[in-house]
Amino acid sequence: MATTSKFPYEEEVFGILTDDDLYLDCTLVRPSETSDEELKAIRVWVPKFPLTQESVLACAQHEVKSLGSKRKVAHLVFDLRGTGHSDGIPGDHNFDLDMKAVKAWARERFGRINFGFLGTPTLTNGRVNLWPLSPGSKMECYYYPAGRGPVVIPPSILYLSTYGNFSQTDDQICAQLADAGFHVYGLDPLRYLLHASLTRRLTPEDLWRDANLLVQMLPSRPIIIAQPLAAGLGLLWASGVKKIAGIIAIGRAQAGLSPSHIFQNSNPYTFSLSRYIAHIHPRPLSLIRLEDNPMGGDEARMDGLLAISQPPHRLDAVPEITADLLREHLAWIDEERPN
Repeated sequence: MATTSKFPYEEEVFGILTDDDLYLDCTLVRPSETSDEELKAIRVWVPKFPLTQESVLACAQHEVKSLGSKRKVAHLVFDLRGTGHSDGIPGDHNFDLDMKAVKAWARERFGRINFGFLGTPTLTNGRVNLWPLSPGSKMECYYYPAGRGPVVIPPSILYLSTYGNFSQTDDQICAQLADAGFHVYGLDPLRYLLHASLTRRLTPEDLWRDANLLVQMLPSRPIIIAQPLAAGLGLLWASGVKKIAGIIAIGRAQAGLSPSHIFQNSNPYTFSLSRYIAHIHPRPLSLIRLEDNPMGGDEARMDGLLAISQPPHRLDAVPEITADLLREHLAWIDEERPN
């Protein structure tokens, strides 16, 4: 077991043995001079196959460098079997055993510690691409090609998951929207934001510049669908990038623009959505509040955003997000969007 120290975090490099006797190459990024007993939680950044731990190592380093000494949280990154420096043979995609081995390692070493996976190794439907944006910015994009439809160039959707977790539920929703005739491009915004803010905290202008580069890669003007927390980034993008055709923003929004190690928000007015949301006009804005959900959005705050924005706009309260519900809102955006 080798250990390398880099203030204010340390990296511990080692292997984890799976039940079928494969070694997974791992790096534990932890606050400097913090013992195992002092750690409060382990967060595991899971690479999307066929990417290696290099795609998420910078995310782990940035989180620990910025927050770990205060929160006593360590972050693990690893190579899936058959990728990077891990054992394995081509075609062996039994990644469930990899996840099981990582969880067993955490339990054996740290006991009953707060533990969680950030992401899943594969998606049932989409495929992962790594797109470069501005210098230092990387974006993992999960692509779902449109099913056959009546239009020559299908409309595009830019789908933003909840921070840190592009889940199987997101995968299913994106696949259903693709079957309905949309090109769908999904992403976990937190991975992008951590890469983009490695050298300096981000300004709205930085985010608009990256979004302008992103939409140029898409075949048509995209509509954004943004899940809770990511809704803030989606609204900000839409306010400053005219090629975004409309937005569906779900649940909590402003809180997603608050992490001080990512955003240059020493002045809270800099990222206040009340400053920008009216600029989405004349493109359609759909706000959705999730009922009885802690991430679903505060009723008074969402009413306030609707009041500050300009038509065409709407605010709905729903018990859950489904592909059918999103198709209804996408149809409304298509009807209301300017020619």
